[in-house]
Amino acid sequence: MTGQDAMRAAGEHTRKADAVKGEAHWSNGKPGNSAITVCVPCYRDDVSALVANLSQAEGAARAAVLIYDDGSADPQLTARLKTFLEAYPGPARLVTASDNQGRAHARNRLHDVCESDWILFLDADMKPDDARFLARYLAAVEECEGPALIAGGFSLQHAEVSAQTRLHAAQSLASECLDAVARRKEPGRYVFTSNILVHRRVLSEVPFDDGFKGWGWEDVDWGLNVAKAYPVHHIDNTATHLGLDETDTLLRKFGSSAQNFARLARRHPDAVQSMPLYQIAHKFRNLPARTLFMGLARFGARSATLPDGLRLACLKTYRALAYSREI
Repeated sequence: MTGQDAMRAAGEHTRKADAVKGEAHWSNGKPGNSAITVCVPCYRDDVSALVANLSQAEGAARAAVLIYDDGSADPQLTARLKTFLEAYPGPARLVTASDNQGRAHARNRLHDVCESDWILFLDADMKPDDARFLARYLAAVEECEGPALIAGGFSLQHAEVSAQTRLHAAQSLASECLDAVARRKEPGRYVFTSNILVHRRVLSEVPFDDGFKGWGWEDVDWGLNVAKAYPVHHIDNTATHLGLDETDTLLRKFGSSAQNFARLARRHPDAVQSMPLYQIAHKFRNLPARTLFMGLARFGARSATLPDGLRLACLKTYRALAYSREI
């Protein structure tokens, strides 16, 4: 074992030991030798509908479910989750943490606790698009020749788009709801951890970076790191993102993720500098009256009477202006 390997092992041991102190573990007690485990990090999210949907999926008996509640501190929610997990046809577990520590930490803990070799990460607000969702991933595992990452992609097929969430839907359709052919052009960049299947060895050697705080870019950082060490396969096995944000929430997330984007740029300069978002933000760095232009862009994004395309352009401009302060 090299010195770097020893440091990684020591860090993983510390992370496990520290986290277990504030966790409660529950299981439905059903036996099974699961080929994959569906791992769902959540915080104040009721994922019972997702569990019910997975229960009806083809191949559910061969897939375990593991929920990590990252500090919701809601006994009623915990009880409801246990009811639905009890009814799941295969093994199901719930880990309830006492404190919220963020999505990267939650995903690392899911890896620590999971017992299968293949881990299927789903976000709490996702819904598989059809009944063969698990079966396709199970088939993909059988076709893999070794540890890898398999990305299924996501859609808005089952999403209910309202006037308040229309801008987020337009942004998702333009930038994120991409088919496998499009995602394969930049396999590491288009790893959306809302719906991915990954071998545990990949996670052991390439964990999520806890240095990303709040919302944004930790999945892109991780995907780029994985692509340097392991195969990244993109397939068409989508799940719907149900949790579309209202415009003010989307603006707040975009505005607050500037430091995460700057961290991504430092860690992956070549990949990030080729992104149009970075290039525009870089041009805005010395823009006079930047605060004024941010206000105008924000106003345009919030103006429901404007065409979606113009609102989306305002949203992108607002994001680039916010990021220009950090890069």
